[in-house]
Amino acid sequence: MAGYDEGLAAYQKRDWATAIREFRPLAAQGNAAAQARLGHMLFDGLGGTKDDVEALRLLNAAAASGDSFAQHVLGSAYFNGRAVPKDISQALIWFGRAAEKGQPESLHAMGEIHFNGLGINKDEGRGIEYFKRAAEKGWPPSLDRLAQYAWEGRAMPTDQVKALEYARPAAEAGRPVAQFILGVAYLLGQGGVDKDMNKAAQWFRKAADQGHPQSQHNLGVMYLNGNGIAKSQTEGYFWLALGAERAPPNLKQNYEKERDGAGSRLSPADLDATRARVALWKPTALAGQPAAQAGGPSPSSAPLPQQSSTTPPQTTGGKVSSGSGFVVSADGVVMTNAHVVEQCRTITVKPQDAPAQVVSLKAKDSANDMALLKTSLRLPEIAHFRQDRPLRSGDEVVVIGFPLSSLLSREPNVTAGVVSAMNGMRGDPRHYQITAPVQKGNSGGPLIDMSGNIVGIVTSKLNAMKIADKTGDLPQNINFAIKADLARTYLDSNGVAYQTAPSSSQMSVADVGERIKRVTVFIECRID
Repeated sequence: MAGYDEGLAAYQKRDWATAIREFRPLAAQGNAAAQARLGHMLFDGLGGTKDDVEALRLLNAAAASGDSFAQHVLGSAYFNGRAVPKDISQALIWFGRAAEKGQPESLHAMGEIHFNGLGINKDEGRGIEYFKRAAEKGWPPSLDRLAQYAWEGRAMPTDQVKALEYARPAAEAGRPVAQFILGVAYLLGQGGVDKDMNKAAQWFRKAADQGHPQSQHNLGVMYLNGNGIAKSQTEGYFWLALGAERAPPNLKQNYEKERDGAGSRLSPADLDATRARVALWKPTALAGQPAAQAGGPSPSSAPLPQQSSTTPPQTTGGKVSSGSGFVVSADGVVMTNAHVVEQCRTITVKPQDAPAQVVSLKAKDSANDMALLKTSLRLPEIAHFRQDRPLRSGDEVVVIGFPLSSLLSREPNVTAGVVSAMNGMRGDPRHYQITAPVQKGNSGGPLIDMSGNIVGIVTSKLNAMKIADKTGDLPQNINFAIKADLARTYLDSNGVAYQTAPSSSQMSVADVGERIKRVTVFIECRID
């Protein structure tokens, strides 16, 4: 280990030449830690020497010896296709091995992959679990993510106090989104802190210096009004112009309008001088990152949700839609329609006899309009699919769901009808045509036979007014459900263990309803 401490100290100070000199003899002797860091430097050309072949040899040797940092860098290489073929499965193997050892970079990488569905099925709940494990080790990018999602109520309950607990260490480490959240909290007096314009301006400035557009805009407004900072029209225009230049699409037009308004109040000389400053301005580098992250690429995250200029989106407002679903596995997987949940920022499910909970999207098939939700529900019983005899035209069926929840109660509604045709619209063989009445909000709910077994998923209804407009006749109760065979194939393809049962007994509509209500859930989708 002679020279290792000197090499590590130089590596952490980014004195690459000294680090390479100290690590080379140790790497040649088989020191895995030295091999990992020397491989990283050669891989990224740190210190002026770039050698992918030698870097991969060293990284593979160190990773095989169990060095978690080498495993992380290899995972990044396979994820990004750097010097090796892009291979998500290999990336997951190496990230997973490093994550098992508590490597925070890999825990965060696994969080990004699962949360955003980067090459695999999206699973926000699992992504949050990885972010929390990395946050426990103080990893700033994960603390930053959790601050954002706790503030917004995305994939976890809205909790502004908890959001600030995550945000403070992330902001101190230089993460601009966390700094923005703290700025908003002090600006509005939210998250358990008092209004403090001076602190708000300080946090917005830290994020603005790194190029965060919403913080640049807010800082500009504070300069124009003299809130928490010395009033200055030129500084206000400067930061508004930078924010407008980098603004996300949903904010760009408003930012440009405010910039132009501020510019109209400057003299031509001041305007020209400030525009020259804008053209020369460059963001500062992200502060507080360890040397290990300087060159070891991690999965690039999906774009951040577009935030308002003043405050991140709140779950107390915005557009809300609803639908129905039913629990299909012992570990709480809920089945519904893809169109019920595919635009959601936050998904909440509420069973009949349990509290509501925020859940994550496990899988989605837009082509066949099916989706699976991952929940922590552990109900006494789950839905059973019809095991035997196929349905026939004229067979009685029951629909259970939550139609028109904004007008009616959120008690599961039970309606009955028959299978009127074995194919759907224009002869679509994936669907049944049914007469059981359905309304907006029934989508995703179960279609049940008279033995209480699932035979389909309610998906749509005929637009009666459009048909009446074209034909002069108002059609009655022409609705459609996805056949259970297609639903079971989808569950099989996603590894979900469901149950079947024979359809031998004949129950009343009331008894079927009473039984299936217990496994049917109300789904609320918050879109923005």
